[in-house]
Amino acid sequence: MNTNNERGIAMVLALFLMAALSILAGSLMFLSQTETYASMNYRMMSQTRYAAESAVQKAANYLVGGGYVKPNLTGADLLTYYNQTVSPVTCLVGCTVGSPITLAPAGSSYPVPAVITAFNNAAAGTMTVGGATINYSATARLITMQDFDSYAGSHETIQTWEITGIGSMVGARTATVQVVALVETPKVPANSYAAFATADTCGAMYFQGNVTVDSYDSTGLTGAPTMTYGGNVGTNGNLEIQGSVDVKGTLSTPRTGVGTCTAGAVTALTEIGNAQVAACSTCTTAQSMINLPKAVTWPLPTFSTTPPTTAVTVDPSMINTVAGATAKCTELGLVYGTNCTTAAGPILVIGGAGADVTVPSIVMTGSVQIQFNGGPITAPVQNVNVNSITGSGTILINANVGSTTDQAVVLKIAGKNSDGTDMTRPIDLEATGWKQNAANGHQYDASAFQIVYGGTGTLYMDGGNAQTAAMIYAPNATFYMQGTQDLYGSVLAKTIQNGGNASLHYDRRLASEFYVPGQTMAPTFTWKRSS
Repeated sequence: MNTNNERGIAMVLALFLMAALSILAGSLMFLSQTETYASMNYRMMSQTRYAAESAVQKAANYLVGGGYVKPNLTGADLLTYYNQTVSPVTCLVGCTVGSPITLAPAGSSYPVPAVITAFNNAAAGTMTVGGATINYSATARLITMQDFDSYAGSHETIQTWEITGIGSMVGARTATVQVVALVETPKVPANSYAAFATADTCGAMYFQGNVTVDSYDSTGLTGAPTMTYGGNVGTNGNLEIQGSVDVKGTLSTPRTGVGTCTAGAVTALTEIGNAQVAACSTCTTAQSMINLPKAVTWPLPTFSTTPPTTAVTVDPSMINTVAGATAKCTELGLVYGTNCTTAAGPILVIGGAGADVTVPSIVMTGSVQIQFNGGPITAPVQNVNVNSITGSGTILINANVGSTTDQAVVLKIAGKNSDGTDMTRPIDLEATGWKQNAANGHQYDASAFQIVYGGTGTLYMDGGNAQTAAMIYAPNATFYMQGTQDLYGSVLAKTIQNGGNASLHYDRRLASEFYVPGQTMAPTFTWKRSS
């Protein structure tokens, strides 16, 4: 057999197979290396991103956490330094005019140097992770700023900041990540409910008897109001109603369920007897309940003036002469003829000049009448700083929001004992009434009379058959209504108790005239890897 002409391919096939296996082995090695690099890149990116987020958090903590003092009407950082009519806010004084307000490690444009230094110290730093050094820093740009008169005539400023955080890893391999977040504080109505109880307990709000909760609008009102549905109430806890209570509105609460309430199982609503909650004439209780996503908080009022804790007694016999009234005004720390006078009755008249008035605790006796006058149109409100008002008598309010002659009266109740502790009852009046003066035609205007209290005591109001128009703002206090004195306006307190047959009529005007800063939020958040 002749084999000289045979041509073998075994060697060729072997070489091809070896080449293929070599390529496959190389591919597997490259793939393995790629996975290693991908994991390393992901780790580096995550670490630098967390550093950038840390910068955003530290910057936000400085700007909204209390370290930063916002521009105001007085102080080192004035509102007049800023142009609030544009977005982003620009500089008018103290830095390049027209430049956007920014805080940054380099190139800040802010009118107060101390703020620039404090921000850069707070929003920059270094951290070591797995042997690598990561630097982080932040810049902040002021997008919007708004100032407004809040409860009690206090002035508030709210801002929206765009914060950019940068995280950078240094070393053999580098990485940079940028995180951008918007941090804003909204303006929210201070009194959007007829009554709101901030406590999260059973019976945080308790109504009994023949009580109706409804609403009206005092804007442009010249006669008796027309009552409608819209008497909405809310609480962080439970509403308990019994008897013939008729809540003509909704119930808002983060709690759920109707029925018996216990400390371990706080329900939204407890109804006993013929009591009901109905947002409309055909609405069921279930349709009238609004589930809040979480408990609602309101800022505590803060006052710049602390009244004396001494007590001054006011009796009709003490103010029935000019000499007696002059002496009583002096005892109260006031000046007869300026911010303290008398009227027929006799009535002791306090305020009216516009400048803040500060008086100690007032003890009313007999059938004494005390009238608080609103300030002139040039004054936003007539603030009356008073430690407490107790006893018996009549409180008259002569004020009219929007009038050409006078403005709202704000009673700022300190409610302190001589040792600085909270009084049990800073307002305790068995009075014939807290009355708005009908002479100005606005006796139902709740915006014209505000009672503001930041303590934990009880505001006890028993006004017989008289009617009161007022806005009560006391987030930490107990508010107790007694008798048949209806309240026109709204109540915000920790707990609200109605021990009589007094109805509550919500003045819808309050929802559009009185605001407080809301809870700070971060509505947008983005990030990207720069390198």
